Amino acid sequence: MLSYKTIEKSKGTDWVVLLHGLGGNSTVFYKQIDEYEKYFNLLLIDFPGHGDSQSFTREAHTVEKISEEIYSVIDKLSISAFHLVGFSLGTIIAQQMIAQAPDRIKSVVLAGAVVRWSWWSQELVKAVYSLRFFAPYMFFYKAFALIMMPKENHKRSRDIFIREAVKLGRQEFFKWAKLVLKPEYAYNNAVNTQNSIPKLIVMGEEDHMFIESATEAVSRDPFASIQLIKGAGHVCIIEEAKEFNNLSLLFLNEQSEAEKVGA
Repeated sequence: MLSYKTIEKSKGTDWVVLLHGLGGNSTVFYKQIDEYEKYFNLLLIDFPGHGDSQSFTREAHTVEKISEEIYSVIDKLSISAFHLVGFSLGTIIAQQMIAQAPDRIKSVVLAGAVVRWSWWSQELVKAVYSLRFFAPYMFFYKAFALIMMPKENHKRSRDIFIREAVKLGRQEFFKWAKLVLKPEYAYNNAVNTQNSIPKLIVMGEEDHMFIESATEAVSRDPFASIQLIKGAGHVCIIEEAKEFNNLSLLFLNEQSEAEKVGA
């Protein structure tokens, strides 16, 4: 079973499940936890090969299997319904969780939403990926980080991204690579469920790789909205944590209250 941590405010309080990005673990939400725990019970899960979670396959990871493993943790804790907050890779997994059990998800916040690579970035990443057998995997990861977070004000996020990759290791990193290269697969699975789950996408205005596809996704989903954060890149949960916390908590609390009124 995946490694996880719970922070419980009280019985009867809504649960928020937090899904982290590639290479890190649930501690990436360190700037959210203190604020979120004032209002919600929290479940923080480490993906396979991340944090204290062991990898469970020699093959490439799939969104279906990861989603199943997360639901196993949720079921163990007897959480019937919950809100989802995903960041980066976590937004891909969140889409698959929507596809798998939309009736259990109360609302979704997608930070740095990875819906589809821009055409130029996809070709660039594929080119770098093709060199994986001829160069150290950290070359790929550093290039990946620089492509996603190129500006000087992204340096802190870029450094964290690279530091966590060392912990992940070459073998585990490439188990995730194919999944990350085709995020639209999970997105299409979610769209095909024709769900009515309220969704908030929060993007840094400088998240140049993913902002266009995220905006397009919102335009096609009547239950989705988008907020852009000035001065932030892909890792908006760290770069502009206060603004992200304000936006996401306003949304989550509104959805929680709306459900209580409608009950």
